[in-house]
Amino acid sequence: MEAHAGERDLIFLDESGFAPTMPTGYTYSRIGQRAVVPREDTKNRRVNVLGAQIVGTTPDLLWQPTCGKIDAGMLLGFVCADLAGLPGGAAALELAADGLDGQLPVRARSRPCTVVLDNASAHTAKAFKGAASS
Repeated sequence: MEAHAGERDLIFLDESGFAPTMPTGYTYSRIGQRAVVPREDTKNRRVNVLGAQIVGTTPDLLWQPTCGKIDAGMLLGFVCADLAGLPGGAAALELAADGLDGQLPVRARSRPCTVVLDNASAHTAKAFKGAASS
């Protein structure tokens, strides 16, 4: 309700992966014959996407593709740089421990922001949980 009224930014964040050939979970063969499925090389062909759906503001969707694994560091960089607007991304979190009395240099927001996450391993990692409490 607050998001639709313009009083709060509500952001749903999640990641997804895409591959041109999915792993074969099952197949068929003639009775008495062994099923043989040729395996395609999927190395460097998978694309992962980190996305955030913003409710009540524009733009409605922010996303970042990557060919690598999405871990807590990448998630922090996306949240800090793209969602919170910190100029240094995840590196800006180190500034809080270097004389800013635990205050992150967050851009001036006209309203508070809530980021909704699921329980993926990157979301529950110690690095991300510690930064989220900051």
